[in-house]
Amino acid sequence: MLPYQMIAGGKFSLTTANISSGLDLVCQSQDPPDFILLKSITGWGEASDAQAIEWWWERSMAQGSAKGILQSSEGSTPQLPAMTSYTISSNGITTYDTANPPSFTALATTAITGSAGTFVVSMASTGSIAVGDYVRLYSTTGELQIAGYTFQVTAVTANVSITLGYMASAVSAGGLAAFAADATAGFVEKFIPNRMYPRYRYVAMITKATEAVVYFTEKNDFTPGEIVSFRVPSEFGMEEINNLPARVLSVTNSSTVSSITIDLDTSGFTTFVFPTSAVADAGVSPAVCVPSSSGVVPYNGSATVPQEPPGTNLQDAFDNRNVRVIHLGSGLFNVSAHTSDAEDVWMWQAYKYDSYQAF
Repeated sequence: MLPYQMIAGGKFSLTTANISSGLDLVCQSQDPPDFILLKSITGWGEASDAQAIEWWWERSMAQGSAKGILQSSEGSTPQLPAMTSYTISSNGITTYDTANPPSFTALATTAITGSAGTFVVSMASTGSIAVGDYVRLYSTTGELQIAGYTFQVTAVTANVSITLGYMASAVSAGGLAAFAADATAGFVEKFIPNRMYPRYRYVAMITKATEAVVYFTEKNDFTPGEIVSFRVPSEFGMEEINNLPARVLSVTNSSTVSSITIDLDTSGFTTFVFPTSAVADAGVSPAVCVPSSSGVVPYNGSATVPQEPPGTNLQDAFDNRNVRVIHLGSGLFNVSAHTSDAEDVWMWQAYKYDSYQAF
């Protein structure tokens, strides 16, 4: 009997985004892995290319750390490069369950450019924040109307700034007037959201139209045909939509826009706009869009024609979509003078130790 068993494994090809921000692997096992091994298939023995070719992590090591092997550049064929052991203490290999994720240290911000509509958050340290990560803002000095909101990050300039592109796209559709001045201080905390489904979303903007468009601060998982409802306090305007149900006609989740189009005519409603910072200082509940009920799946995007045979779009009222994640930080692929290449193919394996007891 082996002292360990492999519980997951596979291959992946690096992208430019992976090298910059890292990537997540889904480990289907219910148990946390005790040993994780990565090897570069195409990089191993590659001529004239110094790079990392192997990494591993063991449960006695700190989360985010890793030990590995660096390969020097060698032009001969077959290659006989020099190998060097290497250790990183952060932005390496991390494993966690999205139902019980790790917590992250809050990072200070010196400015949030809401008044310009760009929503760039200036930070002397961006920590481990990467594109696609979720962050929460709080204790902001100015722009109190977004304190407590959660956002998804669309761009990162290391140790300079992060961009909240979904928010920027939303306010460009209207409602910018409330952000008369930038925030000059505050905190940014990265977090990993629970994946219980269905989920609500913070509303960033609702247009006035015969078929209104609702914008969010992060990607959404609403589906065409689903019935949603709204909780919009009077401080946001458009209080007419509060508690109203609406059917989702279409869903957008691009790199900078998260929205749904609904079968609700809001053209005669009051304009939706964020409250001012001064109003928010007195205490304001956020505007949210919540799942209301399952609808009939539409046919080819039609608002009125159901698919045949008919079906509902929410298969379970409460679906646990949490997963165990192995996060590979960008530090694995950006060791000085040993940067990995886009389209390099890596293999990975995760192991669980067997349990032995003395007789």
